Amino acid sequence: MRQRLAMLVFLLPACGLKIRLLNLLGHRIHPSARIGICWVQNVERFEVAEGVVIGNFNAFRFMKLVQLGKNARIVMFNWILGGSGFEPGAVDTGTLRTLRMSEAAHIVSMHYLDCGGGLVMAPHSWITGIRSTVLTHAFDPVNGGLILEPVTLEKGAVISTNCTVLPGVTLGEGALLAAGSTAWTRQQVAAAHLHGGVPARRLTPIKVEESLYDRRPGQ
Repeated sequence: MRQRLAMLVFLLPACGLKIRLLNLLGHRIHPSARIGICWVQNVERFEVAEGVVIGNFNAFRFMKLVQLGKNARIVMFNWILGGSGFEPGAVDTGTLRTLRMSEAAHIVSMHYLDCGGGLVMAPHSWITGIRSTVLTHAFDPVNGGLILEPVTLEKGAVISTNCTVLPGVTLGEGALLAAGSTAWTRQQVAAAHLHGGVPARRLTPIKVEESLYDRRPGQ
């Protein structure tokens, strides 16, 4: 019943009353946060910090935890799904069906994010552009069964537009995955380097200026 009531409240436009009602229903949302009209189905808990913005028309389904740090932002039309975390035999090490975004982490628009195995975004990391797919579950062609592992973006890592990221990938600090690239299962994308291609290969060292990470709503 609580989750059904919350689903209705999440359909309200962004306002203070919406935040108060969601907190009464067991979520923990800072009064300064702004949450637009979203489809939220069977999500156990939102933990939303100061200055967070969640735009309109995002869908969250079958998540255990959605956690957003200070000034984190999810823009519009993203699918954030945790259903793969229910696969038989899945072992929960604390990441299953979770999205954890640290301070000033950003998800832009029109991405498909499978969080069944967990998606972890360190401070100032970005999933930018449109139409990237992050998968945290896949068939294991060697041992059979299922690979269910988190995807991790370390501090300042960036996934560009129209990329595919497979289970167990870690993007190192300051790494950039170029547009249209694919990071393969368990690939370690080297810190402070540009990677591109299918599969993604290390291309050249790169340094993203700090000012480019510091984006506020409307910038």
